[in-house]
Amino acid sequence: MPHLHRHSPNCHPEDCGAHDAYLRLGSWTAPGSPYKLLSGSFSPEAKRHYRGYVTDWLNWCDTGCDPLDPYTCDRAQIAVWISDRHQDSPLATRAVMVSAVTSFYGHLLELGVADGVEKNLTRARLMQAADRLTGRDAHRNRAICYLLLNQHFGHEKLRPGTILLMDVDNGTNEGFRTTWRIKPKNADASAVTTVTISRDAARLLDTYTGRQPDGTLAPDPGQDQRVCNPAHGPRPSAGALFTTTANRARGARLARSDSINRIVNSVVLDHEELAPYTDQLTADFIAATPPPLEDAEK
Repeated sequence: MPHLHRHSPNCHPEDCGAHDAYLRLGSWTAPGSPYKLLSGSFSPEAKRHYRGYVTDWLNWCDTGCDPLDPYTCDRAQIAVWISDRHQDSPLATRAVMVSAVTSFYGHLLELGVADGVEKNLTRARLMQAADRLTGRDAHRNRAICYLLLNQHFGHEKLRPGTILLMDVDNGTNEGFRTTWRIKPKNADASAVTTVTISRDAARLLDTYTGRQPDGTLAPDPGQDQRVCNPAHGPRPSAGALFTTTANRARGARLARSDSINRIVNSVVLDHEELAPYTDQLTADFIAATPPPLEDAEK
């Protein structure tokens, strides 16, 4: 029976009556494939990892006590798969696994074969969880969550690594919108693209830095003074927005050794409705959340 066959990334599912999803996965990650990741072109390493992780997910769907159809099953089962097979793996590894599977469903959505990732989990509930954060890091963490939801608000997707590389001097307030020059994921070192930051995320970034409408900075509540860099005047210093020490007018510096996944994990755990999906709601999962269909059609 097909449900009892455990595939590997190197076997040929068409020879053993496997679910069509294995064939789609093979086509998606095959050498010379015309398909790309949602975030850009495949690298050889990404192909290997994504095919291995999605194969493991499909195997889990096939060989459980109650086999699941990967085209129609509840996407919340992704969290169950992680807990069942990979609970002891590092958080970063589990995040990549979930990213691989959700990217695969994004590919299936484009093909019209199956729906995409579970969208509702990362909508108002995540924003609600971020909005009720307290403490010195609250402004920083809330801004990061909203940047991860940038695509949900109808703008370009911002991946966790991209957010960490955001430079203060690369943001521009154009009056009717805020834009940021960023380095695209998997692009050459010199590549730069401009993205629009959602109005809500831009507002939170202003709160985080203390920026006022006139371009000056409000006094830091913890320092009772303006944050002023001698080279640039009363504004945040040049450099990374979240990892440069001087850029912490409203929140502590995020060490480069820290993880946005760790921040998201803590935000999700503190929300009664989201906590059961902690393994699924990684930073990459949230970044991959497209705008709600009903909003896109308006």
